[in-house]
Order: sequence, then structure tokens, then C-alpha cells
Amino acid sequence: MFDGKGLDYVNDSFRVFKAPYLFTKKGYINSWQYKNGKHLGKGYSDHLPIYAFFDKNPYKADKNSNKISKILSTNIEYLYTTDTLTQPVELKGAVVVLKRGRYAVVKQTAKGRGIFLFGCVNGLKEGRKYDFLVQDITNYKGLKEITDLVKIKEIGTVNLNTFYGSLKDMKQNEVLKAFNAVYKNKNLYIDGQKIPVYFKNKKLTPKNGSKLKIHYAHLGYYKKLQLVIYSHKDFTVLEK
Repeated sequence: MFDGKGLDYVNDSFRVFKAPYLFTKKGYINSWQYKNGKHLGKGYSDHLPIYAFFDKNPYKADKNSNKISKILSTNIEYLYTTDTLTQPVELKGAVVVLKRGRYAVVKQTAKGRGIFLFGCVNGLKEGRKYDFLVQDITNYKGLKEITDLVKIKEIGTVNLNTFYGSLKDMKQNEVLKAFNAVYKNKNLYIDGQKIPVYFKNKKLTPKNGSKLKIHYAHLGYYKKLQLVIYSHKDFTVLEK
């Protein structure tokens, strides 16, 4: 593949294949399914495949390939300006504002943008600050996500009180805290505002007309802004 004959590898083209159907709605690998020890012919391997590009043109090594390239240190705001990364970037001082299962939201500053972490939160703890190496991002139905990262180091603990968003200035990937709402027909009514809401566990969906105390909610995006409630600990039904 490197002899200049036939097909040659395209330099720096290896990627991880992360098609949506390889994951469940909760973000886990949609793995092989068995019943009574027999394979049902459903699901996929829990090892994500990799792929690369090949060309008829001879392989050309990066002339700087023997040098250690400088990692770009950037901020979350920059990630909203691009759809893909050509190389890993460093996020310094990212604070985990919310973590639920395989999902998390991080911010670098209290007033800065937040961003969603999908399926790459192992070892992270809510209220802790980290330096990350971000290796892949995506835009899923309008929601900006980090889908692959490496934890470089943990810096310390942060008081999260100033890191929560406001109902007055709603941007995706904010975390909202402590407000009352009325649930009706897949929407929350909050002080005259109407905003769609999605309960990750549908069994938690309250009855129409329920008055709720929302403890924590993620302002996500699925073709439009929506609040996401992840756990029964994130809200209380005040009146059914």
C-alpha cells in the first residue's frame, strides 16, 4: 500500500465509523442480541469499525510526519463554528456541569457556551474541571456534540452555582436549574413560555396538567430547541 503501485493509502485518512444505528437511543452500543444462548440475528459488534481512504495516486507522507505537531488549544465557542475537526484540539478548564449516564454537558466559563458529550464520559464527575483533547465532533439534528475525547488531566472541583443557564437567554447545551413548570402535550409551560420537553425515560413522563419542580434540565436540540430530563431525580411532581 506504500509502493506507488495500484492502490495506495491516503495519508491521515483513518477514521472511526459511528453510524447512528450502531447505538441505542440511550447511547449504548446496539450489541448482538441473544436468547437462550442463540443469536437472534440482531445487533452489531461492540467494537466500532475503522475505515480509511485509498487512491490510485502514490502515497505521499506528510513532510512533517516525523515532527510532533503543536496541538491547537481552543474554546467551546470555536467548536460551534466548524462541523469537523482536521486534527485533535485541546479544551482547557472544561467543567462538567451535568452528567447523567453516558451523557454530560461541559462549559469552560460560567458565561460561555456549553457543549454536549455523547458516549465519551467515562471517568468524568459532575462539578470537576478537566483539560480535554477533543478528537471528534458532530452535529446531530442540530445539536452540537463532542463524540470522542481523551481526558488529559483533572484540575479540581468547581462550585457550579454560576454555571447554570437562564430561561431569559436560552441557548442549546445550557443546563437550567430550579424552576417551576406545567407539563402538557410534550411541552413545558414556564411563566408564559412554551418549550418542548423530552423525557429520556418515557416511563417518567408525567400526566397532562402536572405541575412540576424542575431541578435540572438540559437545553438540547432535536430539529428545534427542547428541554431534556434525564432522571427521576431531576424533577418533582407537585400536583397531578
